[in-house]
Amino acid sequence: MKKKLLSLLLVLSVGSLCMACGLEQARDNGPKSLLGGSEEVEEAATEEEENYDDVKIEVVENYGYSEEYKAAFETGESAGANYMKEGDAEASEFESWQEAYKTLIEECENDEMEHKYSLIYVDEDDVPELVYTTMNNQLAIATFTNPTVNIFSSQIEGIKYIKGKNNLIAHENIVAASSLNDYVVAIKDGFFIQLAYGSCRPFDVWAEDSFDENGKPIISYWEVNEEELSSQEEYDETINKYIDTKLAVDGFENGGESADDIIAKIDSME
Repeated sequence: MKKKLLSLLLVLSVGSLCMACGLEQARDNGPKSLLGGSEEVEEAATEEEENYDDVKIEVVENYGYSEEYKAAFETGESAGANYMKEGDAEASEFESWQEAYKTLIEECENDEMEHKYSLIYVDEDDVPELVYTTMNNQLAIATFTNPTVNIFSSQIEGIKYIKGKNNLIAHENIVAASSLNDYVVAIKDGFFIQLAYGSCRPFDVWAEDSFDENGKPIISYWEVNEEELSSQEEYDETINKYIDTKLAVDGFENGGESADDIIAKIDSME
């Protein structure tokens, strides 16, 4: 019964996000399947600066991918949904990433919430991804699939990524379930795929001793890809098989930019 109630809370919490900034228009699409793998990130990295038009990025060179990453990339489940702008009956198509992102931004600006935006380079191509705020300052990230847009979203509070190496981790806080979750994702054939999913929470979220005197949950249960782990240390080690978090940088620096500023940046890259 507890598991059923917890599942219901999760569904309600995640579902509430999809009512803002065009996300109610999104539809699941992209590669499907399961996860797999095992072994550590192999090589040390050095950083070198590059420029793609007007956006300056630092690309991590000599980055090694673990066997876990490689296996998950081959079989990873779809983690995104295709964007449909208002009035479209199916995934919207655009002639360029600039047109696509500006359309999404303009639709966001038409609602009653304040939004911020940022351009980042997740994979190695010269088309950036668009990170933006949705309801309650949660984050979503869009990638141009040519000619469509694929969006990854949940109750995301923070995004970190390894620039240009197709490795991103999104941190989620499901308050109703007292659960801290991590999604490790990548882009494959233009779509977001899930490489790993981790969750940390009290062993029994309904027990009074699962919370401290301030009501903060006491984490005593960890799992990655549905495999139960013994400690926070083991959890961190397992997540690091899919992304080297020491090399990851903030994917939404300084809280993002205004719509006018990000559109000006996009226009400068045409």
